[in-house]
Amino acid sequence: MAHHHPLPILISDNRPDELLQRLLLNSAGAGDYDEDWLQELLYRHPQSLPIAQLNPTFTSLIPICREMQTPAGPIDVLYATREGRIVILEAKLWRNPESRRKVIGQILDYAKELSHWTYENLDSAVRSARRRDQAKSRSLVDVVREQHPDLDEAHFIDSVARNLRRGELLLLIAGDGIRENVGAIADFIEDHGTLNFTFGLVEMAIYRLPDGGTLVQPRVLAQTNIIKRIVVESRDAGTAGADEPEEAEDSPGSMPPADLEQQRSQYSDFWKEWIAKYPLDDQSQPVKPPTKGTNQFFSLPTGSPGRIAAVAAFKSGSTGVYLYFPRGPIGDRFYAALLEDRAAIDAAVAQPVKWEMTDKWQAISIWRKFGDGMLTIHRDEVQAWLGEVTNSFVNAFRPRIESLVRDQGA
Repeated sequence: MAHHHPLPILISDNRPDELLQRLLLNSAGAGDYDEDWLQELLYRHPQSLPIAQLNPTFTSLIPICREMQTPAGPIDVLYATREGRIVILEAKLWRNPESRRKVIGQILDYAKELSHWTYENLDSAVRSARRRDQAKSRSLVDVVREQHPDLDEAHFIDSVARNLRRGELLLLIAGDGIRENVGAIADFIEDHGTLNFTFGLVEMAIYRLPDGGTLVQPRVLAQTNIIKRIVVESRDAGTAGADEPEEAEDSPGSMPPADLEQQRSQYSDFWKEWIAKYPLDDQSQPVKPPTKGTNQFFSLPTGSPGRIAAVAAFKSGSTGVYLYFPRGPIGDRFYAALLEDRAAIDAAVAQPVKWEMTDKWQAISIWRKFGDGMLTIHRDEVQAWLGEVTNSFVNAFRPRIESLVRDQGA
């Protein structure tokens, strides 16, 4: 059979070097290596999954249960993290395009279903699945606490409930013999995503060892960043070119003067309160006075064409943080240099980051949708999230940009 990846070499002191032969799940000579075998393997050894490559905020998975029932069907494997993040895994064979599309659609259905669940719904389903699997019937908290005795139960439950509500899940499909255009799979996910999830396609390469044992090598074939179905005007995102997007999303238009003044006052109060509550780690970073619009800007070292902005668009219910460069020789060079260091930057920011480029601008950003009530119901949560992400952006990008400015002047 043709191989998309090089074969591993087994080197031994007392025998010739040997190329290991690839096996396919449920194929001739592969014995009992079927979907159930793979599901059980990954349930027992979640550390074998390349989670850090997909989304480092989901690392240190704790296996919770198998075959958890949902109205959309049974989830093969459910994992959780100490921080209350939820991971869904489907272990599937890849036989034809129809089955592949069905698997992808199925895992999206699971994610949509769980986004309507409460913590109590999930806990009940976990207890039921563990009982069917003849495991000791324990709550979700108890399963996690087994590995983390100092778990803060209230914080964990709140985090799980919040992540379910927002659909902030990691969706994994693991299988072997994946041969189609994986880029097309990622595009399909991007086009059909309706939640804030990360998707990963993991190929499980299986090799026969000379002594009859088996080597399993997981590797990432495709991934998406967190997919957000948020319609945000380009000026609202602060990426509309060189124009200053100061009051982009809630622009005055024909707004009466009294309403416009009230809106500006609301923004000014929001940013003033936020700046006081969430000071930056980097005390050298200049902080501008509270803005009266959607974007609170942070200037970068002289010589850099970029700027960082925290965004709170009350009308659309969207919030985010971005680093923006206009297109041109200097902006392109800065963006390209940062892009080369993308893996380290993404790890430092510790959240899935969106990197994008058009013919007028290039930007690095993180966005979240809070919906209605950003000024009232979600005010504290929005400010806390913006504080954390803005601080991580300044910490990750300012030293790198300072270095690029020095190099430019050398």
